[in-house]
Amino acid sequence: LNTWCGIVNRYLIGPYFFDNRLNGKIYLSFLQNKLLELLEEVDLATRQKMWWQQDGAPPHSHRIVNTSITSFRKDG
Repeated sequence: LNTWCGIVNRYLIGPYFFDNRLNGKIYLSFLQNKLLELLEEVDLATRQKMWWQQDGAPPHSHRIVNTSITSFRKDG
């Protein structure tokens, strides 16, 4: 069981539980499908100033994740 949670200003985001072993495909699905839902309670001004940081876990740096994040950043 893997767990993800975040802290942004006064907001605790999550936790979100992954039932299966975390890999790049599952992590990318989380980023694309669940993260925005988890951030809905964070006010817009905070979200616009928010930084995203990942550690060196293999799913975070998987090729499909990096490609998607790069594309997202270019789209604005």
